[in-house]
Amino acid sequence: MRTKFKQWAVDYLKESPNIFTLEDIDSLKNYLKENKCFLEIGPGKGKFILGMAKKFPNYNFLVVEISPTIAGICLKKIDEDGEIHNVKMVADDFFKLSSLLDKETFDGIFLNFSDPWPKKRHEKRRLTSKLFLESYKNILKSDGKIYFKTDNDDFFAYSRESFIENGFNIIYENLDYQVDPNVDEETEFEEKFKSHDIKIKRLILTK
Repeated sequence: MRTKFKQWAVDYLKESPNIFTLEDIDSLKNYLKENKCFLEIGPGKGKFILGMAKKFPNYNFLVVEISPTIAGICLKKIDEDGEIHNVKMVADDFFKLSSLLDKETFDGIFLNFSDPWPKKRHEKRRLTSKLFLESYKNILKSDGKIYFKTDNDDFFAYSRESFIENGFNIIYENLDYQVDPNVDEETEFEEKFKSHDIKIKRLILTK
């Protein structure tokens, strides 16, 4: 289901202190170099990244979201939490961002319940398609990891094959994943799916 346009959320992007634009790339790069840094692509309403930021206060986190409405909703939730100072956002296209970043920037990339884009003609939009994976290789550190979760069986099968074909190594696989509270957090979708007894699939990969 697509999120309906919300003008207040779009307007909020101009007010937040925790957003970087692509024109702020030098400031963003400085933020990313301060500590170990992790990227989430498509943060939803922010439940996962807020939990991770609190769990790991000595790490820095960046979320990138192309939808202005979703970005505004997520960012407002981050700002209103008041307890964290280690999450920033870029509300723009991932490829525009990645083209400006230094190589081997991130210690990890989170892909949580990404849109499966099931129609064949939309394959290039999938966050686990070849174009995205090539970009991840560039911005991941040599020992960096991709953390992937989905409820969708077909998308899991596609993504698993795509990861392997594009040079990633599976170091963890679980077809009925239960969140490890020491290293992970639930997303809004994850909580909902589990309440309906839908199994979560999980991969952790290195390049």
